[in-house]
Amino acid sequence: MTKGKPIKALVKFSVPLFAGNIMQNLYNVFDTAVVGHVLGKNALAAVGNSYG
Repeated sequence: MTKGKPIKALVKFSVPLFAGNIMQNLYNVFDTAVVGHVLGKNALAAVGNSYG
């Protein structure tokens, strides 16, 4: 990461982090939706509390 243009190195480093963050957020959204529809309010509260 110390050779070449700094902006290129930063982009190559940050794109996987950004993609991982997007995937984790999508997982949380779908997990919340499934738990909310299938298991009910109490389970949804427990899932929401675990993400805190």
